[in-house]
Parts: sequence; structure tokens; C-alpha cells
Amino acid sequence: MAKDKIEIKKEAKQQKISEKLEKARRGEVFARLKPLLYSFALWGGLMGIIYIPFIYNAIIEFFVAFVVSSTILLGKILFIPVETSGSPLITVAGYTMKVIFECTAYNFYLFALALVVFAQWKIKDKLINLAIFIFSIFFLNAFRFIIMGYVGKFWPNMFHQIHDYVWTIVFGLVVFVLYIWRNDKSMIK
Repeated sequence: MAKDKIEIKKEAKQQKISEKLEKARRGEVFARLKPLLYSFALWGGLMGIIYIPFIYNAIIEFFVAFVVSSTILLGKILFIPVETSGSPLITVAGYTMKVIFECTAYNFYLFALALVVFAQWKIKDKLINLAIFIFSIFFLNAFRFIIMGYVGKFWPNMFHQIHDYVWTIVFGLVVFVLYIWRNDKSMIK
């Protein structure tokens, strides 16, 4: 009977240790997710600010003109026939597209900024990683318009599906993978 009591006490002690370890693991997971949660909150706030009417109109003009110019520049660098008859129109290989605000990747720039603000990185790493995020989003977005021009020219019936679904997923994955990669490289020990 004494052995049974000792076994019961050992099991109870092991149970308490297991519970403490599990609680510590959950705390560690939450601590690692906290910057990401704060980033989502900041991103939501920034998105709300962008849609204030007098800010919205200025931001639209800037981002649309920026995307048109950057796509034209990338086309020239890659010797791809990209031209414009004026913002917001881009013509790729004879297929004309209208750049609208939602196609400027502004929300991904804002999310990358929010990620960098709350990441637990040194200031130097934050600046390097912000530059990596911005360049990657910039290049991917300009390249997207070139690809979509060819999709529109050769497969016009697939244009909207590819534009609406494929590119949204690609941008989300790129930002996520960049964050994971840079977070592993930049974590403050």
C-alpha cells in the first residue's frame, strides 16, 4: 500500500511537471506570435488610415503612377515591349491594362512595414529586411503586370482568374516566406 502511495505521488508530480512544460511551451509560442499579432493590428490601422478620403486620393495617384513607371522601367531593362499612353494605362505586347489602386500592392508594402516595426530584430536588421521586403514586392508587382499583359494577350478568358487569385496567393506567400527567412536570420538571441 505504501508503494501505491509513492507511485501515485510520483505520477502526480510527473503530471504537474508535464503541465508546467506545456504551459511554458504555450507561453513561448504566444511570445513568438506576439509580434505577428501586433503587425496585423498595425496593418489594419494603416489600412483604415489609407481609406480616409483626403489621404486616399493622394495615395491612389502616387501608387498608380509609381506602378506604371516601375513597370515601364522593368520592361525597358528586360527589353520587353511595355509602354504607356499615360497613367493609369500600361500596354504590354499590345495588350492594354488599367492600373487601379488595388493592383498596386500597397497593402503588401504596408504589411511588410508593420512586420518590420514589430519584429524582434536589431535596428540594422530591420532596415536591411525592410529594404528586402520593399524591393521584392516592387519587383514582383512590376513583373506581375508584364506577365498579366501576356496572359491578357494570349489567354484573355483566364486574365481575371489569374489576376484575382493566383497573384494574391503569390504575394501572400512571398511576404510570408520572406518574413520566415529574415526572421530566422535576424532574431535577437
